[in-house]
Formats: sequence, C-alpha cells, structure tokens
Amino acid sequence: MHPNIGKSSRIDTLFNSNDNAFVVAFDHGILMGPIDGIKDIESSVSKVVQGRPDAIQVTPPIAKVVSENFLGRNSPSLIARLDTSNLWRSSPEPNSGYYTDLFSVKDAVRLNAQAVVTYLLVGFENDHDEAYNLKILSKIAHEAHDYGMPLIIEPLGIAKGYQAVRDKDVISLAVRMATEVGADLLKVDYTGDKSSFREILDSTTCPVMIRGGPKTKTLADSLQMVSDSLEMGANGIVFGRNIWQSDDPTKITKVYSDFVHNNIDLDEALKQLE
Repeated sequence: MHPNIGKSSRIDTLFNSNDNAFVVAFDHGILMGPIDGIKDIESSVSKVVQGRPDAIQVTPPIAKVVSENFLGRNSPSLIARLDTSNLWRSSPEPNSGYYTDLFSVKDAVRLNAQAVVTYLLVGFENDHDEAYNLKILSKIAHEAHDYGMPLIIEPLGIAKGYQAVRDKDVISLAVRMATEVGADLLKVDYTGDKSSFREILDSTTCPVMIRGGPKTKTLADSLQMVSDSLEMGANGIVFGRNIWQSDDPTKITKVYSDFVHNNIDLDEALKQLE
C-alpha cells in the first residue's frame, strides 16, 4: 500500500489514462486583475469546461463562485491556488515586489480540491524574500502531506524588472529546489528547445507539466511547444491565456485535450480549428 493513499488517489484523478494532464489556469485575476478573457469569470470557466479539460486552476474564493462546474461524474478536477505575488502587475507597478501565502491546504480540502499549487520564485533582489518563499512552501508541503493533498510547485526564475527567466540553468536550479522542498508535481517553463528541456526533466524526480506563460504569437507556436515537451517526457500542460483569450475557448480546449491525450499531430490539430 502507498504510504499516502489519499495523495496517490488525487494524483491519479488528475491524470488521464495516458498519464498526461491538461489543466486550464484561471488564477490570473489575483495577479493581474480583470484582464481580457477572464473579466466575466463565470462565463469564461463555463466555456472552457465544455471542452473537457482534466482540471481547472483557481483561487478558493473563485472556486466557490464557479462551483457548479466541479459537480458531476465527468466534471474537471479542482486545483486551488494558495499564494500570490505582485511581480507581474503592470499598473500600479510594484515597488520592491512581494510574495505571500493567502490560503491553506485546509481551505482546499473543504472545496474537495484534487491538488494545491504554489510559486517558488528564484532571483528576488532581497535574499530574505526568497527565504520567506521557501519557508512558506515548507509549511504548505507539511500540511499537504498531512491531508493527503498533492502539492504542485511552480518554480520560476525572475530577473530585475520581474521578467520570467527561461535560462536552462536558472530553471534547473528552481526545479531542483522545488523538488527538495516537497513538491509532488511541477509546473515549469519550457526552455525553448528539446535538448535543454530534457535536462530540466532529468533534474527532478517529480512529474512535470509545462506552463503556458504569455499568449503565444500563433496557435502553431503553442502546439509545437506542447508537442516538443511531451516528446521529451513532460506529463501535460497548464495553460491559461492561450486558451481563454482565444476566439473560441470551447473549441480550442477540445483541440488541446485531443493533442495531449490522443497524440494527434500538429497538422490535424490545426485542421480541427479551421
């Protein structure tokens, strides 16, 4: 028997029969405000859920607002965001920038979440901020273990001006730190090429899903990134803006799901969107 059957059961629920997961993230509002695509959060989530993703990622208060989407045998799983930062906010711009936890694993348990997600930010101007982030993650990791709740950590390198750093060595460092602090799953930036991304996967013992980041210039660019990452051994994707800022969120959700789970090729995926 697995030493933590609750955690194992929840992880199994997240992943499809081909061991890949397709998650759509809607937690951008607490970071960036009511940006295009999620101004009407209830409508946005409803459209995406019709496309059958494996899970929806939101903050606990928004989970309550859109709770009907998590009811029923074929409904998506809930992943609860527990923390936040103002590092990516454009207006008003942050001064020194902050990171803080907001919600607890217990909040997620009350919502019947299948996982919780947190940031690990590497590269703060003040080392004390990075230490605080690690201390919070350690607390959450212990609490998650006690409740049998999978912990997804999103390890990100940040640079002056708070831009995400996609340098292989920085990502590798952040990924290994997240693994050591107690992650069960990771949500990681794609490094831009298959060889360097394979090195990222080799630096952790955790299953890795890639994050979408900013909306790509073309759908083909986004799908190619997904294809390359899955080929190298990633276990799925966690996308947001590339889904709900599209012209047809329901249709594009179905296509990404087919792409992740049924191994359709790039040309077939693009044809489905014509």
